[in-house]
Amino acid sequence: MRILHLSDTHLDRTDAPNRRGVSATASLRLMLDELRHLQGLDAVVVTGDLADDGAVEAYTTLRTLIGAYAQVRNIPVFCTTGNHDEREAFAKVLGSGHLAADGTDRAESSFDAPERAAVSTVAGRRFVTLDSLVPGKVYGRLGRAQLEWLREVLRAPAERGTVLALHHPPVALDLSATQQA
Repeated sequence: MRILHLSDTHLDRTDAPNRRGVSATASLRLMLDELRHLQGLDAVVVTGDLADDGAVEAYTTLRTLIGAYAQVRNIPVFCTTGNHDEREAFAKVLGSGHLAADGTDRAESSFDAPERAAVSTVAGRRFVTLDSLVPGKVYGRLGRAQLEWLREVLRAPAERGTVLALHHPPVALDLSATQQA
């Protein structure tokens, strides 16, 4: 299975350059254009910080650009949140975050309380997106209810395994030890 994995697109509500003179939208367009000849992809996975400030317009741009890329290849797109994202705007534009090549929601199961997690299967491989967003914070966290939902999802084996997609690393990092070294 071949997956195009993207993260930290940080799209803004407009196509204008940011304070550093960079247009995240133009950068994403350029990258997707450079990858236009990539063959044999089975899915696109975007793991968080899709929008820089959680604007609906940013999610709409992402859906349009990555959706067009996926539609030409007839492959699904799986998105999840990061610390810059905003759950309501994400859901308004991307639904569960699991989109079929035609842009329709394809999630087989989802969790929405308040984290947004979903599951879909592609060619026998299960894709699970988890929501590690902690509003207003840089760090991430997987809540107890979401982990219980995940435990239930994983109880049944997937024919070809499971891909877990989330923005933040699923381990605690002891930064104090590395900062002292």
